[in-house]
Amino acid sequence: MRGRLISPFLFIGETMSRILSRNPYSQKETFWHDNNDGTYTIETKQHIKAVLEANKRKANDYEKGSLIGNTQRHWQHVAEIPNNLYLELMQKFGDPKDNPEASKKWKQWLNDSDNRFFRTGGGSM
Repeated sequence: MRGRLISPFLFIGETMSRILSRNPYSQKETFWHDNNDGTYTIETKQHIKAVLEANKRKANDYEKGSLIGNTQRHWQHVAEIPNNLYLELMQKFGDPKDNPEASKKWKQWLNDSDNRFFRTGGGSM
């Protein structure tokens, strides 16, 4: 049975996997993997190419100083983070609106050059 798709299970080598959910809107898939030692792993994958492309367009459209003199725009969109990553970061750092220390950690994460593709505005926070 190796390498064959057997509904609802998928065998990959010696590991048995099963898709638990698929969301076409968020492009998220959740899998259950049997580790063959009595344990299992839940894996969630999310395709983020569309988010990264939208972030690039927003970053290119960003105009420094666009909020100056505009009394109706009090918020500035600084980043777009995929849901899976957002939930992971909320668990790791906490909610920034409730905790100043968490806010510092979020800001540090967003300003890291490795995470620049999630930012939608110019410069750093």
